[in-house]
Amino acid sequence: MGPKPLHPDVLEFISSLRKLEAILAKHDQEFWAEKLSRVRQVAEKSDGYNVQLFEGLFGGMGSLSDLILDAPASANIELAEERTRAYELAQALK
Repeated sequence: MGPKPLHPDVLEFISSLRKLEAILAKHDQEFWAEKLSRVRQVAEKSDGYNVQLFEGLFGGMGSLSDLILDAPASANIELAEERTRAYELAQALK
């Protein structure tokens, strides 16, 4: 028997993480893209630790929530919207 399929909510969270990774990589934010890649990899293994790991990227100075891209305003809006979406999805998984 193969691995258990992931819950649709987890799949949606993984999709959001992929989008965030792509936005960050596009704007040379490899540090944050790699952090989100790690969270995504944990989520793909159906490990509930992924939410705790993701939440650890927020809060305090220099956190993911403070990140502003050196890019046009539209890129920062896209980042903020997807970051908020991912955070809300993570909260729903708790």
